[in-house]
Amino acid sequence: MKILYPPRPKSKIPPATLPRYERSGQWIWQRKFNGTCVVVNISPSGEVGILTRHGTKPKLFSLTRQHITDFLGLNIEEGKEYWLAGELLDHKTTDKRYKQKIVLFDVLQAGRYLMRRPDQMGRLQLLSEICGHPTELEPAHGIALAVTERIWMAQTWDTDAVGRFRDFLTTDEIEGLVLRKKKSVLDNFGRQEYEVSWMLRCRKPHSGGNYNF
Repeated sequence: MKILYPPRPKSKIPPATLPRYERSGQWIWQRKFNGTCVVVNISPSGEVGILTRHGTKPKLFSLTRQHITDFLGLNIEEGKEYWLAGELLDHKTTDKRYKQKIVLFDVLQAGRYLMRRPDQMGRLQLLSEICGHPTELEPAHGIALAVTERIWMAQTWDTDAVGRFRDFLTTDEIEGLVLRKKKSVLDNFGRQEYEVSWMLRCRKPHSGGNYNF
């Protein structure tokens, strides 16, 4: 299976700078999930595959028949190819309610590769449409929006960055926040791994008190 590499944050920021990014009005944020970054491919013929951001198969995980049925049941157009970016909650979580859940947070291709249009906000709107505009939180801790039992969608905000960072600080499944520039666009065809300046990661503190942003 050929991979379409997803963009990755080039830089990291400390939590103390979150208010400054919020005041700029140029950024939105999502939870940073503690799992394995993956891309999910839905082929024009209806085959579903999953790879890590490095182009390898996820360790100790394969899509189940239920996962495949769920992905094919999304709001997608028959005969078109899709690449969705997300996080696989896997061996890094000890909570059985979270294992093998896939949290989607961006769309890279929907029929065509989304090069330069739409911008980040447009892609997030498209992802919401693909997921059926979910509104209910998953039933355990409520860390994401439930699309199906096995597929979830990341929430997105542009207010109260500090509050969102403090949410679930003691929950293993959450590492912090990822900031995305609203007007940013895909400007790389994803043929190899790449980092972008329009994404920033802000990680929660380690138990020892030191930040590893």
